[in-house]
Amino acid sequence: MDLSKLTYKKSNSTIELPKNVVQTTSKAKRERQKTINIPHVDLAYEKQEGILSSNLFFVLSGGEKKEKDFLKELIKKPNLHSLKVLFMSKKGQGLFPYQMQKKWLEIQKEHEFVIEDQIYHLDTMDKIFLLSDVDEFYEQLLEISKDTVAGDQGQWIISNPCFEIWLYYCYLNNPEIDLAALKSLTVAKRSLKLKSLCQTVVDGGLNPCLAFEKINTGIKNSKPHYDIDANGIPVLFATQMYQMAQYLIDSMNSNNNEYINYIRQKQKWRADMKNKNKNK
Repeated sequence: MDLSKLTYKKSNSTIELPKNVVQTTSKAKRERQKTINIPHVDLAYEKQEGILSSNLFFVLSGGEKKEKDFLKELIKKPNLHSLKVLFMSKKGQGLFPYQMQKKWLEIQKEHEFVIEDQIYHLDTMDKIFLLSDVDEFYEQLLEISKDTVAGDQGQWIISNPCFEIWLYYCYLNNPEIDLAALKSLTVAKRSLKLKSLCQTVVDGGLNPCLAFEKINTGIKNSKPHYDIDANGIPVLFATQMYQMAQYLIDSMNSNNNEYINYIRQKQKWRADMKNKNKNK
């Protein structure tokens, strides 16, 4: 497969990146391009007292802070019925794309992985996503694409220049104006500049925890800006996060509208807190 097939599916496995170089990124031709398609992996999760099966939503992430905060409400949430959300990165530094691929290959080989002393077996997992920034990792992504094997399990979610572009779309939708300063910068400086701009374009900054409540806005805003280059990698201001986000809320809403109800509960809680503070 070619890099133009880079989709949002992430799985701890070898990355199936497109090999056919696309010479144009017009809408019609992009639709014909293949994506990094990594079949789903099934996981069951095992505890000492027995074996429990659950639909798992496993994120192997290059970044270890903002990405985790975005999913914070779901990670280890005991009353979430639609999914069991797991997150893996490297504390203090995150993971480079080649490190993510290596970890995924190890998991496939061993058919299991460990998160906080809990063993998860590759057996019944529904979705695996590998989150990566383009940032300075473009060449790594290209090299990974050359070594992928058909039938690889998982899908990649790639953001250019970094994850913060997804957070931006959860709040705003005018990157050509708000983030214009990124265009004249070298690739090495874009991510830092975007993170700096994020503190000014929205009062209080782009809070990843609150962004989770704005997923539908993020999907709506980011899709029109999505495009890929000749190698299938998202261009500046483009992110595949909308694909992962859509899968997430669709899965939650398929079980008694869990995402919709979560938003309603959050809104009610905030309204109650606001009234409580007014009455003090």
